[in-house]
This record gives sequence, structure tokens and C-alpha cells, in this order.
Amino acid sequence: MKATWLLLGLGVTILAVAAAAEQRFPAPEFEGGYTLPPLVLQPHRTGMWQTLDALAFGFALALGAWLLHVKRSRQGIFLLSLVCLFYFGFFKHGCICPIGSTQNVVLGMVDASQPVALPTIAVFLLPLLAALFFGRVFCGGVCALGAIQDLFLWRPIRVPEWLESALGLLRYFYLGLAVYFVIAARRFIICEYDPFVSLFRFSGPFWKFALGAGFLAAGLFIARPYCRYLCPYGGLLAIFARGSNYTVRITPKECSNCTLCDSVCPFSAIDRPRERGLVGPGARLALILGGVVSIAVFGVAGTLLLGSSVGGLLLGLWFGGVIASRLFGIAFPGSRAAFEADKGRCLSCARCYKWCPYERERLEGGRV
Repeated sequence: MKATWLLLGLGVTILAVAAAAEQRFPAPEFEGGYTLPPLVLQPHRTGMWQTLDALAFGFALALGAWLLHVKRSRQGIFLLSLVCLFYFGFFKHGCICPIGSTQNVVLGMVDASQPVALPTIAVFLLPLLAALFFGRVFCGGVCALGAIQDLFLWRPIRVPEWLESALGLLRYFYLGLAVYFVIAARRFIICEYDPFVSLFRFSGPFWKFALGAGFLAAGLFIARPYCRYLCPYGGLLAIFARGSNYTVRITPKECSNCTLCDSVCPFSAIDRPRERGLVGPGARLALILGGVVSIAVFGVAGTLLLGSSVGGLLLGLWFGGVIASRLFGIAFPGSRAAFEADKGRCLSCARCYKWCPYERERLEGGRV
């Protein structure tokens, strides 16, 4: 089954590259140094279609939450992700996407001449609200970018915990840069450097196809590398999901600490049991001071590198704050008696459910 989806994903990539390399009609030959203008896809949706797309998007989120928490169905979430991949990804060319809409919302907040359509605001806010109540259901079953990476996952390897933690900061840095470029230069860098939009549209420069192919190649062994390390909207979802009270429950009963779920999670998103007080007073003080120094140093660096504008200072403080928050988290680790899905890192894919012995017992009607 894995090989089938892998071949399907490779076929889609090959078709996309071929479509980008070939024009529908041969270009006429001109004299006098004339150059052909770049091909631009014109928007085809009306206000009504935008509203319908937003409603479909909201329905998909609700269905994903139901499949995750009520049905507890990995197969259902996988099928939902395929439908969303082909509709929101290939059919809609990746435009119904809260990741890119982050920039539209920011621009609308700072520039009154750039109003944001209500469907765009809805697409931006709905996954955040869903994460606040149900966890990252958008990532698990609705995100087209995540779905196409899932198709390529072959033999996932476990990234060392220290490296996973460090790489996870990149998405917050990217988020800060995206907001800064929207405000300072009116540039949408999330869309400019989207690694998969060219695949969805079957058009784009070669370097974008190469970038997307690189992420998909890495995704053979590192599950969803873009989602885990670079997706700026994923960083926002992680923040909101940490406030959720109704998140992924790996076991329907009390955890027996069998470690099966931890061994099969491709995202390293399951926290292991631990006792409180593993960090000594000296190390804790060093971590706290390191966080404070990071905020100060990056604040000054942002001001010096980007001028005396408030934007440079705020971007530097954001970078420093991201690092400080991670150091503070290490300084004050919480206790945990059983294996639990990390609210911020769990992508709500439901892979871990079927590996729990108590879940199998439930599905088999009491037979283990």
C-alpha cells in the first residue's frame, strides 16, 4: 500500500514538472528583442464561490474533529486528507489555505486600503478556533500541504529530541519574517517560497519545483518536514492547541506505558513519562538568564540590522522571545505519569490509536 501511494505521488510530481515545461501552444517568433510576458493565472472565483469554499473548509474541519475524537479513525482521516488534497490543493490551486491568508490578514490590519474578504478571514480563523478546542485537526485531515507530504512518507526515522526541538523554532522565525515583510515591504514571502503551490498549479519556475521535490524527498524519511519545521501557520496552531482541553487521547483507558504509541509516531509528538525536578538550580538559573539575554541581544540586533524602525526592534524581540520561551520550557519541565500526545506538536493524524492495546480491545469488543 505504501508503494502504491509513493508511486502515485511520484507520478503527480512528474506530471507537474512536465506541465510546467510545456506550453499549450508554441510561442510565435518575433523580431526586435520582444520577450513573452510571464504566464499569469487569472482569479476565477466569484464572491459566492469564495463563500462556498469557506463553508466547505469549515465542514472539513468539523468532519476531521469528529473522525479524530469520536470515531477515532485513522482511515477516515486519511481519506479526508486525500479529498482535501485534490480539492483545496489541485482543483483550487492551493488558494484556499490559511497559511498564506495569514499575510492577507496582517496586511488588512495595518493598511485600511487593503480590506480582507470575510471568507479569507474565516479560512484563517477557523483552524485556530478548531485547534483551541480540538487540537490541530486542520493539520491531520484538511491541510493539502501536509497530505501531499504524507503520500511520500516511506520509512520514517526518529529525529533526535534536541534537534527536533531546535528545528521546531524555525517556523516561528519564519512567521516573524513573514509578518515583517508584509508590513515593511508588502511582500508575501510565505506564498513566494511555498514549496508545493507549483505542484498544485502545474506551473511555476524550476526552482520552486526543485524546492518542492526536495521537501518530498526528505519526507520519505522525515515525516512532514515542512509542517514540523517551517510552516509558520503551524506555529500559530501549536500555540492555540496548547490551550485545548479536548485533544488526542491515545488510549481509551488508563495508559499502561507499553511504549507502542511512542515507537510508531512519525512526528516525535508523544511525550514520555518523567518526574518533576530533573533540572538543577544552577542549570535552571543559567537557562533563565540565557532567555533574558536572548531577548536583549536580538532586540538590539534587529534595530541595528533593520534600521531604527519599530519593526526591526519588534522582529528582534520576537526572535529572542521564541528562543527564551524554549529555554524557559527546559528550565521548568512538568511531570508526566504516562505517555501523552504533545498538544502543540501532535498533528492529529490518529496513527497511534490502533497501536494501543486498550484501543484494540475496544474495537474487537473486549477481545485483546
